[in-house]
Amino acid sequence: MPTFLITSATGRQGASTARILLAQGHKVHALVRDTTSPASLDLQSLGAILFGGGFDDVASINAAIKGVDGVFLNTFPNLQDPNGETRTAETFVAAARAAGTVKSFVVSTVFRANEQEDWSKLKDDFPFLSLYFTSKSGVEKVIRASGFTYTILRPGWLMHNYIGFATSFHWPDYPTKRLITVSVPREWQLDHFDAADVGQFAAAALLEPERYRGKEIDLVSEWFTFDEVAKHLSDTIGAEVKVKYRTPEETAEARKKLPTIERQLYASGGHEKTRPDASTLAAYGFRLTTFREFLEREKSEIRKTVGIDA
Repeated sequence: MPTFLITSATGRQGASTARILLAQGHKVHALVRDTTSPASLDLQSLGAILFGGGFDDVASINAAIKGVDGVFLNTFPNLQDPNGETRTAETFVAAARAAGTVKSFVVSTVFRANEQEDWSKLKDDFPFLSLYFTSKSGVEKVIRASGFTYTILRPGWLMHNYIGFATSFHWPDYPTKRLITVSVPREWQLDHFDAADVGQFAAAALLEPERYRGKEIDLVSEWFTFDEVAKHLSDTIGAEVKVKYRTPEETAEARKKLPTIERQLYASGGHEKTRPDASTLAAYGFRLTTFREFLEREKSEIRKTVGIDA
């Protein structure tokens, strides 16, 4: 029975991947920051072997990767160090070579990471976005050049971005006023995907590395305008969520404090080159979670996020 290393194992993508593999009787090494957290202990109760350590902890990475057949790598950008995420990927590749048993990598980056050949060229117009996508595309380049069998997954806008404090980094008035303020045209649509469904693809690619060899898969299940997003949210939580569309002047002022606006400006400004939908994923045979299904599943947490429930 093969053994797999799952990084960021208590996150939504990693936990889903680990649970699928464990349910099928496979061995899982789970790299987690805190081995005593409820999420870590939950994985341990399912049979995962926990390894405590961060992405800069080489000793922990070397220990976790020992004896594994495949690695699910889900890294995070370091906004203080543009090369930090790339170095993390290099650390895992070096550890895999030293381990001598690793056959494949499955890496999760982000939708559109490959859309520009050199994201750094956009740093004057989109400094935050340039840094973010340079970081993600850097991970992809490391994995492609590693010599290991690899699969790259690029999930779109993850549906859990409507949950928790992090929503304030995108829509500051959403948690307190149930207001989504955006800098896109009313007709523009945002891609969506459930992080739990990333696990379906990641587990499959780990179990069938030859079938998924060299595949780079954009993971997008549905597209919605923000008016549609607000209606879905409102219908689910039983309270009105509104949308406000910024004027150009308001956008210019907001950019000074909210760099994440750059994603909206890039996406809605004619830069996008691809627009996949769920039909392109049908060949893989997975049932994908709809946005409404996700909202119903997470209704309690969303209601807490917007202050309806304590």
